[in-house]
Amino acid sequence: MNGSSGEPVSEARASFVDLVVNPRAFFEALDPKPVNLLFPGLIVLVTGVIGAVTAYQMSAVLMDAMALPGIEGLGGVVGAVGAIGALITTLLAWVIYTAVFFVVSMAFRGSGEFNRLLSYVGYGHVPQVIGGIVSTVLTWNFVSNLRIPTLTDPEAVQEWSATLTQDPTMQAATIISLLFMLWSANIWIFGVRQARNLSTRDAAITVLVPVLIYLLASVVPMLVT
Repeated sequence: MNGSSGEPVSEARASFVDLVVNPRAFFEALDPKPVNLLFPGLIVLVTGVIGAVTAYQMSAVLMDAMALPGIEGLGGVVGAVGAIGALITTLLAWVIYTAVFFVVSMAFRGSGEFNRLLSYVGYGHVPQVIGGIVSTVLTWNFVSNLRIPTLTDPEAVQEWSATLTQDPTMQAATIISLLFMLWSANIWIFGVRQARNLSTRDAAITVLVPVLIYLLASVVPMLVT
């Protein structure tokens, strides 16, 4: 269908494709436009909601395993608290990532407003939406087939919860999330490059150093336990 009513949809689709496969072109096209935090904020919010679903699943499972006095029937409440915490953490992480990139880019004489960088980092969460969905499906499958013991000793509950993180399915979910974060990092490189007026090399250093530190901090505990 041709006409003015069809053009915005076509442009939106083209922009989304560029964001995923050609982020440099996406951010170069976006740069002359006014900063708009609505759409990237929605992307981050969706990422947070997906993480909240996973957090609810795991929190509820841990509560169901506890047969301690006074906490009967609190699995749903604790699950909801875990979900809200995961959502808030995702939104805070968006701001923290941006602040770290902003500060590190100062070493390369980066220039550009914080809100624009915040917007571009938000767009870079798109791969994490995909990775989050995959991880949530794996977690749901794991929880659905999990035999939950009845534990009355808090230390036994702690030990049992530790074994959950060592399960191959849960480790696969974690690794998938980290791989999709690397994809996000690739997008962030070009977002930082454009928002802070850096070379591609300097933008890559700005993004990859903190991201790799985070990834190592996430992977090392899996290897040493």
